[in-house]
Amino acid sequence: MILRHKNAVFQVTLLLILFLFLGCKQKNSQQTNNKQSNSTETNIHYAKGFKINHFEDYTQITIHNPWGKGDQKPYAVYYLFKDDSKNIPDDGFKLKIPINSVVVNTFSYFEFLQQLDELDKVIGVTDAPRIYNPIILQKLGKNQIQDLGDPFKPNVEKALLLKPEAIITSAYAQQDSYNERLLNAGLPIIYTLEWMENTPLARAEWIKLIAAFFDKESFADSIFSEIESRYQVQTAIVKNIKDKPTVLMGDNFQDTWYVPGGKSFNAILFSDAGLDYFYKDNNESGSIGLDIESVLAQFSDANFWFGCEADSYDELTQKDKKYLLLKSVKDRQVFSNRQRTTPSGGNDYFESAIAHPDLVLSDLIKAAHPELLPEAEFTYIKPLE
Repeated sequence: MILRHKNAVFQVTLLLILFLFLGCKQKNSQQTNNKQSNSTETNIHYAKGFKINHFEDYTQITIHNPWGKGDQKPYAVYYLFKDDSKNIPDDGFKLKIPINSVVVNTFSYFEFLQQLDELDKVIGVTDAPRIYNPIILQKLGKNQIQDLGDPFKPNVEKALLLKPEAIITSAYAQQDSYNERLLNAGLPIIYTLEWMENTPLARAEWIKLIAAFFDKESFADSIFSEIESRYQVQTAIVKNIKDKPTVLMGDNFQDTWYVPGGKSFNAILFSDAGLDYFYKDNNESGSIGLDIESVLAQFSDANFWFGCEADSYDELTQKDKKYLLLKSVKDRQVFSNRQRTTPSGGNDYFESAIAHPDLVLSDLIKAAHPELLPEAEFTYIKPLE
């Protein structure tokens, strides 16, 4: 009897401990869920490629996979925190913010970092000869920033020796061996996909993503709001134009002339600048490859040609005399994107233009409708000599 009594007491005690454990676990789980449900989301007005959610203990950044279908996982998830003692979800990259050192493997993010006053955090770059940013070039000259070489095959050993807190690089559909080696070494990669956005303001809004890693979201929001406001003021200037000039863009490269698709950010720029574009009703968001004969057939009467790969009309005709058949060439209305370049091949159009769609728009309006912006000066484009 005594033995049975002891067994009964033991079983009751065991059940009580089990219930208490489950109750505590459920309570902790509920508290965690409550913390996660009580979040605020950053207002992203144009960009489709990412979202930012703020929880009590951390900030979650999700970069969507533009190549995914249905319920496919995001391209990348980041958890940014300030306190090491906080519980962070197990999936994704974990970074303590603000980060203090980065390697940059994509030119366009120099300007985002400069806007945020964080350019001094850059300790490594790739493809140094083709960089335009004067501050980065100056630091490269003083060996304060290291050149890691080819952007598609960077020097991994150099990158590891630098020990950056993160590496900013463009995201692609497939992972490459360079990124895999960096990830295996424990170096977080901040993937960027602004180039997949279809509107100029959406591309510029990626400053909000990069700002989160430096704990400067409010600052980024104010920067973007000013750019957005200036852009909208300029679109209003050309809103009532009835006779819109026609436009051609790009140039012949290895027997293919790539022109913007109708849903691309360049096509949006043309529309916002009061220009008429042949492929405005096309549904492509990328480029359309044409041969020179198709270009001559579709754009022979275009009033303006932007993005020409030449500095003078003599150079242009030496490349191909067929260019003389274009109305824009006959009327001397051809512009290159070479207003701000370096002797070694740096071009600011491919760096800061993404962050300044208002200046790109101003250039187009100044060229096509000079009477509307009489005091403006070209930032990125210039007429051929």
